Amino acid sequence: MTNAQKSEVQIRVRYAECDAMGLLHHAKYFEYLEVSRTELLRSSGISYREMEEQGFFFVVAKIGIRYRAPIRYDDVVTIHTEVERITRTRVDHSYKIINNGILSTEATSTLACVDRNGKPILMPESLWTEEN
Repeated sequence: MTNAQKSEVQIRVRYAECDAMGLLHHAKYFEYLEVSRTELLRSSGISYREMEEQGFFFVVAKIGIRYRAPIRYDDVVTIHTEVERITRTRVDHSYKIINNGILSTEATSTLACVDRNGKPILMPESLWTEEN
C-alpha cells in the first residue's frame, strides 16, 4: 500500500445523486471518498476483492467531512486522496475534493483492519511494508 501514497480520481455528478436544490446530496460525498480510496488501493497493485478472499477487510472506524462550497449536477470533481498514516491495524486518509479549481470539500477517515467477523486483526505485512 505504501507505493501509492496519493491518488486522484475524477467523477461527474449524476442527476440521481442530487437533492431537490440540484446540489450533490451530502451522503453521496462518502461514496465518492470510497471510490477514491478503492482506486488508491488499486494503484498500489492491490485488489479489495483479493483482500476479502484472503479474509481481511477494511472498515470505516472514523470519518469527518467539511463542506466548503457546493457541488452541482454535471460538475466534474477531482478527488485527491492521500495516506497520512499507516500502522499494522489502521490506515488514515485525507481527502480534498476540487470543483472548477475551488476546494469544495475536505475530509479524513480512519480504516481499521478486521476479519470476516469484524474482529480487529493485524493487516498482512505485504500491505504496510515498503516492499509492496
